[in-house]
Amino acid sequence: LLPDASAEFHVAASSTFLTILEKKLVHPRTFTQTFLQSILSSIDSRDPVVARAWLETLLDVIDLLPASVVKSDILPIAIAKGQIAQPVSSRLKACKLLGKITTKFEPYLVKKEALPLIHSLCQDINYEVRACICSQFHYFAKALDPETVQPALLPILVELASDEESLVRLHAVETIVNMLPHLQAETIKYTLVPLVKKMCEESLKAEDAVMVKIAEHFGSLCLGLDNCLLAQEKLWMIRHYQKMAGLGLPQLIKQNTTDYRKVNIIKSNLNLIVKNLHGTIDYSLIISDNRIACRQNCALNFPVMVRYWCPSSNPDNFLRHLYPTYQELASDPFFMIRRTIAIGFNEVVMILGKNCHVLRNEFIKLLRDNTEEVLQGLVPHLGNTLVQLSKSGMISPETIQDPTVFEIGRALLKCESEISTTNNWRLHTNMLGQLECLPHCVPPDFIHSHFVPVIFNRIHTARPVPCRMAAVRTMLVFLRFSIKHVHKNSILQRFESDLRQSDNCYKRMLYAKLCAMAMDVFSRSFFKENFFLRILDLLEDRVPNIRYKVVTLLPSMKRTLTSTADRKLLGVMESSIRKLLMNEKDKDVANELQNSIQILDAIDSRMDTGSSNHPLTKEDIEDQRKADEEAKLANGGIQAITGKRKPTMERKRIETPTRSTVSTAVSDRRMYSPSTPAVRSTPTSRPSYSPSPASYKRDQMS
Repeated sequence: LLPDASAEFHVAASSTFLTILEKKLVHPRTFTQTFLQSILSSIDSRDPVVARAWLETLLDVIDLLPASVVKSDILPIAIAKGQIAQPVSSRLKACKLLGKITTKFEPYLVKKEALPLIHSLCQDINYEVRACICSQFHYFAKALDPETVQPALLPILVELASDEESLVRLHAVETIVNMLPHLQAETIKYTLVPLVKKMCEESLKAEDAVMVKIAEHFGSLCLGLDNCLLAQEKLWMIRHYQKMAGLGLPQLIKQNTTDYRKVNIIKSNLNLIVKNLHGTIDYSLIISDNRIACRQNCALNFPVMVRYWCPSSNPDNFLRHLYPTYQELASDPFFMIRRTIAIGFNEVVMILGKNCHVLRNEFIKLLRDNTEEVLQGLVPHLGNTLVQLSKSGMISPETIQDPTVFEIGRALLKCESEISTTNNWRLHTNMLGQLECLPHCVPPDFIHSHFVPVIFNRIHTARPVPCRMAAVRTMLVFLRFSIKHVHKNSILQRFESDLRQSDNCYKRMLYAKLCAMAMDVFSRSFFKENFFLRILDLLEDRVPNIRYKVVTLLPSMKRTLTSTADRKLLGVMESSIRKLLMNEKDKDVANELQNSIQILDAIDSRMDTGSSNHPLTKEDIEDQRKADEEAKLANGGIQAITGKRKPTMERKRIETPTRSTVSTAVSDRRMYSPSTPAVRSTPTSRPSYSPSPASYKRDQMS
């Protein structure tokens, strides 16, 4: 390599060298002869950025090279760099190299070649070296025989866990967690369990960074030690978790003015002081207090603790030992702890299963939280949470005048209202989408009286286009699961009067997009009955963009015409197309119409030959399922399909333009153009569109 090359050159070269070996562009022997020596010499660069880049490359290369090459070319360098006479930077590199190298060797070779140097580095006078070699212990434990680990590594690990420097103890905590899968049960029971208990007690007493690190890995520690713990020891672990989770809370209650002021100052300056390179908030930078950080990590580990201590078959343990802690964490004065609880709420609900109704009050409290960050953690899984609460019997679409339904419903409306006032349109879009699950969770009358007016308001007033689109789709789902005809007719009438017949071109465009979504939500028969003719009327709209959008829908609309009873609709569509061909003056709409006509000609309507001659496609089967569901809903309500098909929480990606205006610019029109749909089969006959494309061109020229 060029000796005077820039750091950027070395970083790029190191990545290229690794790619060459990963993709096997050269034989490993050739790589060793040509590239390895350059890598080994470059890790000693005076530029720390260059040295770090090449060291990371070397560590990755070790995994791909034969053990013989590692032994002959890399091990001697690692041993040489690990000598006490070498500078600290060299000894740190030796620690990292030894961790990778030992995974390539047989246990006897590790014991012979590497173990003496490992012991020496563990006694190093520099605490950074001791911490670094401690972080590699799980590699050594994996490489050695289980019988060898006990006498060779554990005494040193116990010593490092009591090191005077907190950095070494921090790495010891992580090492214990990583070593658990590689240790025998007897070793864990008689060596690690007492060690873990000692570290927990000492760190909690000191309230230092080690306590925060233990809280971070406490769930993994509990699961890893589970099979080796006595019932009394398990109870000790739970009680220690309770102590960590409540650390500092009594003081907050007595001195809440000071702490709340600190929280408000942190939150008010959040956007100014903790932005990372991607423009998002790095919350870890604001958790400087060990007590707050400890509670934060306890909140993060709460789902693991529930899984560890409270299986769904035994909810009493949860109520007795963990529920009080959950109440405290869900009401913590620091918003980031509440946010962490909100993120894991759905997981806790899934673990508790049918017993999740015990979290009713905490769910309502989180929904009513005034902090955007807390709601941002709760909303992404809100739909799944509501469905699970419905399965537990806490709420149900069949219950009438249930206080719980009203409380949760009002909390959901409060949550949506709070989010709508923020500038986070993605969160608002997500929230509106999560409400699609409501027909499976609460009574339809409650939805129509409380949620339908709110969703219609968002359709009209939400500024971001994705929010309006999400509100439209949610309203379509409400329409699909409406039981009473008066409710269905009311929603359809508002679609007609508020959108299609609106004087506002943006709302008429929204109706066109609504029809595109309706073809996805409803069966073909429902779409043809309630939307088909109405959307064709927009082919005569005075705004070219709206006509353009409707033209792009024509192929999909024709695919809904599958029976001889649809001949009249096909005739109306052909008549509308002919009229548009004759009168269209806008160039882009005319070009898109020509493209759509070609696609329409290739689509077999299956009305001339009869649908029985055509095999059922996936689309036909899905449409039949939708039609059957709609029939069952009309006859028996939501309970007619409950349990037969799990409600789908995944929302199909729909067209959501990012502009809130309907511009007449060509680029805007093309943005709404869908991809060319697949051709089903060669049609036996094609509908005649008159005038022909040739005559249309002649008319334009004249």
